[in-house]
Amino acid sequence: MPSRPSRADTDTPSAEQVRPAVLDWIVLKVAQRCNLDCDYCYVYNRGDTSWLTRPTYISQTVVHGLAERIAEQCTRHGLTTFVLELHGGEPLLLGRRRMQSLIDVVRETCAPVQVQVMLQTNGLLLDTEWLEFFARNSVGFGLSLDGPPELADRHRVLRGSGAGTTQRLLDIVSSLRAQGPLFDELLGGVLCVVDPSIHGGTLVRWFVDQGFRDFDLLLPDGTYVNLPQGWTGPGPYRRFLLEAFEEWYHGGPDAPRIRLFELMMLALLGRTNTLDALGGDLKGLCVVESDGSIGISDVLRICLGPYATDTLNVFEHPLDAPADHYRIDALQQPCDTCVRCPHFTSCQGGYLPHRFDGASFANPSIYCEALYALSDRMTAVLAADLPAAAWQPVPSA
Repeated sequence: MPSRPSRADTDTPSAEQVRPAVLDWIVLKVAQRCNLDCDYCYVYNRGDTSWLTRPTYISQTVVHGLAERIAEQCTRHGLTTFVLELHGGEPLLLGRRRMQSLIDVVRETCAPVQVQVMLQTNGLLLDTEWLEFFARNSVGFGLSLDGPPELADRHRVLRGSGAGTTQRLLDIVSSLRAQGPLFDELLGGVLCVVDPSIHGGTLVRWFVDQGFRDFDLLLPDGTYVNLPQGWTGPGPYRRFLLEAFEEWYHGGPDAPRIRLFELMMLALLGRTNTLDALGGDLKGLCVVESDGSIGISDVLRICLGPYATDTLNVFEHPLDAPADHYRIDALQQPCDTCVRCPHFTSCQGGYLPHRFDGASFANPSIYCEALYALSDRMTAVLAADLPAAAWQPVPSA
């Protein structure tokens, strides 16, 4: 499954308003297995095999322990809201009965804190009953979809059979939409892992034609020593992002919301975003596995070594313990090359796992060339859109 939705949005505060991150977001692995076998998946196909030793589903014991830790975290930091994101594997494999119990336990234990529950799904198990369940429990969901079948089915196949899945998902979406507006009311957005073999503008138009108005483009996960599937360098991603950006920026009233583009441009205008893919502070969230283990970002497990080793758990440690244990502040410090870059504010060095060279994270992202070119183009269009007088010195009083 691709990376999760993020706390980042267009309401991100300005640089002057940003405060040190307080952990108020958990990604909870309620199911360790998945009905898909995506070749780019950071959980199953990027080297980490820890999922094999974990319980298939989260237990009530772990749920109760986690709920107490969330309540403890909220009390310690005076939090009135907290985000619980259900993840996997495929979280819908947990089933409605167990998911209902989980939600009830967490919300009752943490009251009066408002616990916002969301999940990320590949959508193949979605049906009317699931939508009604989400509505009853005020649960929003994100959908994983990589584009048209002829593209996405190269990478997203059923586990075991290897059959393509995209048309089946599109048929499910079409059927649910035909029943009324509930599907789109609950859908928070779509996550798409980039395959640069398609024209970026073509992919943007395809999503719009399918009725998806809010989506994000995710660069495949990898490091300098564990490169993404089919890697030939950042060049193809550079081309793809620039093509997609042009389609989006000049799309007029039909332009969708694409989080990556919005947040990078807002950063160029002075906003500071917290999106982890753009160098956001990882201290604001943690990942809890089905056995109760607590980690930083599960994507960091592709770096192997200590980042793929379970040390902390909800029964013995507070939720923000990983910040000190893994020395997150030091790990995510951008390198000098990035800090000196004229476009540093827009990508902030990129996603932490993408900077790893086998020994250190003090490097530009493997996608540096692509992110730089995208930011450079964004800077140019912003400059062109401003009146010429805006570039003249302001007269003194």
